[in-house]
Amino acid sequence: MRQRLSAPRGHRFSRPGTNRPLAAPPQPRQHRHPSGPYFTTPETHSERQARLLRQMEGNPRVAHMLQHGPTPHWFEIDRQRREQAEREARRLEEAIAALTDDTPTPARGRHRAPRPWWGWPAVAISTTLLLAQTTAQAIFQTGLPL
Repeated sequence: MRQRLSAPRGHRFSRPGTNRPLAAPPQPRQHRHPSGPYFTTPETHSERQARLLRQMEGNPRVAHMLQHGPTPHWFEIDRQRREQAEREARRLEEAIAALTDDTPTPARGRHRAPRPWWGWPAVAISTTLLLAQTTAQAIFQTGLPL
């Protein structure tokens, strides 16, 4: 149990498919503080880099980086240029969307068949009554034809 808890983060438990042994944690540097007991200081950047390079020995990418150096300057400039182009394209799309304002109407749910329209009988009855009223008015105004 103590071995697992004292291992560095990421090395406490084995992962499926990896058969490498647990890496030993870095040895802390101890100093005597004037007002108290020993204390450990965190490792410096160069110490950490050296430790990580020792751990990644045999990695072809690391070997290439050590041989040719880190990525060239144009690599960073090209990445910034691509990000700028993406931001401009996104801004242009937002401006076009704001100008056109073609927000689609929300789709109405068609989870069942439309209900039949019950207005036809009412239209037929009211049309018949209106026709009968106009006919009756015409008859009473002119009189019954005999």
